[in-house]
Amino acid sequence: MIHYTISCPNPAAQFLRIDLNFSCQAGENIRLQLPAWRAGRYQIANYAQNLRGLTAETQGGQTISLQKISKDCWALEVEESMQIQLSYDYWAGKMDAGSAWVDDEQVYVNLVNCCFEILGRSEEAFDLQLDLPNYTKQILTLKQTGTSTWMAENYQVLADATVLAAKKVEQETYTIGNTRFHAWYHGKIHFDRSRFIDQFRAFSSRMIADFGSFPEEEYHFIFQLLPYPHYHGVEHRRGTVITFGPASSLAEEEAQEELLGISCHELYHAWNVCRIRPKEFLPYDFSKETYTQAGLVLEGVTTYFGDLYLLKSGAYDLPTYLRHLEKIVQREAAHFGWKNASIEESSIDLWLDGYVTGIPDRKVNIYSRGALLSLCLDVILLQEGSSLAQVMKGMWESFGLPFNGYEVQDFEKQIAARVRNPEKITRFFDAYVRGKEDLYPVLEDCFSALGIEIQKTRSENTLLHQVGIQLNGKQVVQQIHPESTAYQHLMVHDQLLNLNSENARWEVEVLRQGRNLKLSFDQELGSYFPLLNLETGIVTDLRTTWMH
Repeated sequence: MIHYTISCPNPAAQFLRIDLNFSCQAGENIRLQLPAWRAGRYQIANYAQNLRGLTAETQGGQTISLQKISKDCWALEVEESMQIQLSYDYWAGKMDAGSAWVDDEQVYVNLVNCCFEILGRSEEAFDLQLDLPNYTKQILTLKQTGTSTWMAENYQVLADATVLAAKKVEQETYTIGNTRFHAWYHGKIHFDRSRFIDQFRAFSSRMIADFGSFPEEEYHFIFQLLPYPHYHGVEHRRGTVITFGPASSLAEEEAQEELLGISCHELYHAWNVCRIRPKEFLPYDFSKETYTQAGLVLEGVTTYFGDLYLLKSGAYDLPTYLRHLEKIVQREAAHFGWKNASIEESSIDLWLDGYVTGIPDRKVNIYSRGALLSLCLDVILLQEGSSLAQVMKGMWESFGLPFNGYEVQDFEKQIAARVRNPEKITRFFDAYVRGKEDLYPVLEDCFSALGIEIQKTRSENTLLHQVGIQLNGKQVVQQIHPESTAYQHLMVHDQLLNLNSENARWEVEVLRQGRNLKLSFDQELGSYFPLLNLETGIVTDLRTTWMH
């Protein structure tokens, strides 16, 4: 068995001390690979930049030479069988749901950040000991074997785990079937815990009922309730970490809805991604980019169901659900990346710039675009007497339970098998998943079938709706509608100093890279960036089925 010990001699310095002990055979060529990325974030993170002071020695204290052979891989060779201890410091100074943080109140780390994989020995079991006597509340998403000790069946399980050791943590628990759910709160609580956990129990129960079973016997919601603005969640097989702030905002209903939304989203990942996984992710190769076209399934389906199960379980009423769905529809309507990249292409480009805005209209957002594609597919299936939930149950039974990787075509086949005309699904995927056609007309029809209307309105913001210019609070141009006349004259990041209307022309003064410019162009009666509202009309049988 391979042994890890984590300690923190000086929390103020924000460094963890990590010791790795393992045996090796005479002549064995050891390769120590630190992950370059983590599950749930398909982007190179280069965790080795947080590591310092790496040393290796024998059980008797003799130093062994390490050779660095890449930015995050080290090699060593031994002439005889022996026990080796690898020691190093890891900087824990980034607070989000996928990183590591140390201070006087807690030691928190996602182990994929800082634990080496011994290449060729990834299937060996690991045990982990926490040497953190000042942090007595210790939570890990691993199987506990003793006081401050846990074990992982192999490296993939170890890399998926989270450690939270703190001086104070609040806890709630509930049980559904054979699974014990824990909610751990680090930080100040400003909401009704009893009501909150009832809502968790409701959406958890509904998901489990639809899938037919839950993947694990124990699951942990770990909440970092922060005093400053933050919003992030990361999925794990046996739990999730969610950072949210400011914690004081959770006294308000709207912030509680946001926290419910991300929590439900991350729980859905316990099936979809953590177990229902593209074949290229089985197993994860954390040393390099692993490309997939499956963004629609990974995050689109999860984003769609993350909110829908709050509606189905009663945690959201219909107006609340539609208010959150409006934000997704509005976000998609204001961007035109679908003209330049499909969602499959954008899935691959997660490794390029998928988590930042990037250049204007280069790609689609797999979360929001994928959610609307999922809604359309769900409505098509509902009209055929099936549902997307039944498709995902099929994906669970075919790929999640046996833990076999799927291809995007498998998802498409699961849908096609549930409709009378499979060619209809092929055309949909060709046009909107593999292709770059405008989804909006289809989306309107799907909403109409649910008795929901997309209403377009305009505010008093003439610049936005008539000229097609979106400004921030400092009067700096953030976006220009590509079909507007202004697109030929103004630039993103111009600061608007003055705007006048004379003789059917716009007279504009801007500050551009330190230069004052005066521009003039024709006025137009444009209709850009409309405000979209989802309004309920006549209750249809389809809507009733969809909601329940």
